[in-house]
Amino acid sequence: MPKRSQEYMDRQRLRFCEAAMACFRRKGVVATNLADICEETGLSMGALYKHFASRDELLEAILLLRLERRNAMLHGESWPELRAAILRLRDDHDSNPFWREFLAMADLHEGMRELRLYEGGVILAQIEQQLRRYAEAGEIALPFPPRQSAQLVSVIFDGSLIEMRSSTRLRVSLDELAAYLDHAVGAQPGFRSAG
Repeated sequence: MPKRSQEYMDRQRLRFCEAAMACFRRKGVVATNLADICEETGLSMGALYKHFASRDELLEAILLLRLERRNAMLHGESWPELRAAILRLRDDHDSNPFWREFLAMADLHEGMRELRLYEGGVILAQIEQQLRRYAEAGEIALPFPPRQSAQLVSVIFDGSLIEMRSSTRLRVSLDELAAYLDHAVGAQPGFRSAG
């Protein structure tokens, strides 16, 4: 049997991750088994085990993929662009409720929890760097040092995702989230990006 290229293997690995997320949307994370994922891809269980030694390893790959996509998404040339990216991420999270279940499972799994902590540090540093740049450009007036402001933005965003907030009385709307984010970074009223 000819050896497969790394590119081919990476595409197949991604295919399994995407198929798993499609199954999670339909059935939930706990109710989805490896056979469901193989059926979704049209590939065999043997093909899956060439890429992932266990279900936990597949879940870790999905979490890493999700975190990498989040990190790539959370960029902006201006504060309004970054705020819009944060709101798109929240909207994506709301339209894929299986992420709540997935992240709750990740918090109970040591390897995935460590991955989330590491990636959390990466995204905080990324947001801090952007906030520092926006403050230097005069488009925001940070009420705290950049690191604490980045943490505040993260707390506001993460707090808007809390499951109990799905109650209409407690729900943080996207407009409210945008206003809280602006307030957290001291965004200048009426600022318009020069782009």
